[in-house]
Amino acid sequence: VEDASRIASVADMAAAEIGGTYVFVRPDTADLTALGDLADAGKLTVPLDAVLPLAEAAEAFRRSREGRTRGKIVLEIPSS
Repeated sequence: VEDASRIASVADMAAAEIGGTYVFVRPDTADLTALGDLADAGKLTVPLDAVLPLAEAAEAFRRSREGRTRGKIVLEIPSS
């Protein structure tokens, strides 16, 4: 990992094992509303590494486990 100090996880306590930070969080309505407002205003962005179709979920998981992504991996669900 190039700079483990930039790693933070709310899902994996192992982040701390490589020099990152594990953060315990509890959903809060006011905070989530504020984040939604920032997103709606275009002031909140999330870096994306890849957008893959749902059919490639196994590939997305493999990429995620490698730990080399530079953003989120998004699975696109087809509309019915």
